[in-house]
Amino acid sequence: MSADVMLDEGFLRRWARLKSTPEPAEQAVAVEAPPPAVQVAVEEEARPQPTLDDVARLTPESDYSAFVAKGVDKAVQRMALKKLFADPNFAVMDGLDIYIADYNKAAPLTDAMLAALKHAPGVLERLLDEDADDPAVEGGGAPMQGTT
Repeated sequence: MSADVMLDEGFLRRWARLKSTPEPAEQAVAVEAPPPAVQVAVEEEARPQPTLDDVARLTPESDYSAFVAKGVDKAVQRMALKKLFADPNFAVMDGLDIYIADYNKAAPLTDAMLAALKHAPGVLERLLDEDADDPAVEGGGAPMQGTT
């Protein structure tokens, strides 16, 4: 095809034409490598499973990926993770440490606070009595202008 025809053809038409033409037989017969997941599974099976002795040799710089892989004994996984998180780098408090208090427990009220609250019933009574005497409150708000 000439370059002028390809320019006039446009991207989508050229793409559709190229997709509709069959691939050469050499490319279709090419043998594909096994998927990476299969290769990883074969490598994991060949690798021996970690034991508690391997956990004892771990340091903070060690590679812990073998200990959290599938098929590893749960006790070995737990011991490896305990050893990993025992590192002081994981005990650093972040900026949200102000929220670590237990807010389910109420703080007891002091005598001074209780004395300050004893006036509250009297204040509420006075407010409620004033509202009952105010005709604007009884009528459901301020009286409408122009009506009396």
